[in-house]
Amino acid sequence: AVIGPPDVKVKSESGSLHVDFKGPFAKQEHDEWPLKQYYGSWKYRILYWKKGSNTKVTHIDTKHNSEILSQLDPWTIYCIQVQAVIPEWNKTGELSRELCEQTTHNGVTPVWVIVTILIGSMLVVVIFIPVCFFSFLYLYRLTRHVFCPSYIFPQHLKEFLSKPPSGSQLFSPLPQEEHLFYDKLTVISEESRNQSDETGDEASKTTEHLQDSEQDSN
Repeated sequence: AVIGPPDVKVKSESGSLHVDFKGPFAKQEHDEWPLKQYYGSWKYRILYWKKGSNTKVTHIDTKHNSEILSQLDPWTIYCIQVQAVIPEWNKTGELSRELCEQTTHNGVTPVWVIVTILIGSMLVVVIFIPVCFFSFLYLYRLTRHVFCPSYIFPQHLKEFLSKPPSGSQLFSPLPQEEHLFYDKLTVISEESRNQSDETGDEASKTTEHLQDSEQDSN
């Protein structure tokens, strides 16, 4: 009996290749039987290599219906073929059709990518902060200029005020003397007042004495 090729499917995921297979069938003339029914047990042999290179072909034997090919180069095209192997009978089946699939990123970030992202982030922060500061300062000055404009003293007035004063006076002088209206005020001390009272008393006494003398003479 001839052992036919298995049915193979390949899927690329996270830097690895997931290979699924089923079958094969044992063929004899025009009849086909499941391989398990004809031989009992067997293995699958997976052969894979880089496409377009002269590297050697790597093979893996497994009893399962699927296998994950890991430790592959990222973003590289690998070609795969699978065949059934029966060690007890020292017999191998036909190879499946060649399937080629490209690997993706392996999920491990390279060091140079981390360093580049870190430096880029620092540059963004260093540039962003001054830009924000000067933008805020410009808006502040613009707002202040619009709502609170500063007054500039005219140049010709500055020159005029900086000159020394001339002989002629621009303004008429104020009168040096003013006509004041006032009442006469006499200040008398207490002693002067007492003396005046005593003098008045003496004068009245003298007058009375003279009057008495005149009456006696009559």
